[in-house]
Amino acid sequence: MSLGSLARKVLGKKFFPTVGSWYRSVFVDLEKVVDCLPLLPPGSQVLDIGGGDGEMINIILRRNPDLAITMLDLSPSLGLFLKPEFRQRVRILPSTSLRDYAATEYKAPDLVIINDVIHHVPIEDRRGFFADISAVLRGRPTTLFVKDLEPGYFRATLSLWADRYVSGDKKVSLVSRESVTAVVREVFPKAEVRATKLFDTDGPNYALVFAVGDSG
Repeated sequence: MSLGSLARKVLGKKFFPTVGSWYRSVFVDLEKVVDCLPLLPPGSQVLDIGGGDGEMINIILRRNPDLAITMLDLSPSLGLFLKPEFRQRVRILPSTSLRDYAATEYKAPDLVIINDVIHHVPIEDRRGFFADISAVLRGRPTTLFVKDLEPGYFRATLSLWADRYVSGDKKVSLVSRESVTAVVREVFPKAEVRATKLFDTDGPNYALVFAVGDSG
């Protein structure tokens, strides 16, 4: 059992969300991450890959209550921090891979959020990860929002250690903005990329916005 799992068990549902939010704030300001999301019209479909506890979704729906959000994760534990008033707006799919999802009936997403996921994907599997996203999109023009940490900074290294020794992911490997862009363009050769202000406001966290699809 990882230290994170042990803390979740000891603290329970009542106290773990508070402690977990404080712990996360050491590494990232989620309000600043959400500040960088592209604007979406009401009713837009959002797919959150590797959505984790759902704290970021709380912020998104507080600001944009008319979005329809699907969270999927390989983990059986998903969306534990979602506030009750937002749960009806979120479709939660734990223990679900992108390939599993692509085989189901779903509305194509207008925005795909990939928040602190890529550094958990082994380097040799990252192209396949985006290829699976391409299969989900089915050629439809879509926006990918990729948030991660730039290597080479103390805060990024601290996050790496936390993933390894608290979360228990021994294969975690940080990924640079340049590397993310390169692997996205291997799958979407014409993808257009735009950097956001996140690296300047909450570095070494960064967020890139990719326009992909038939034309990307």
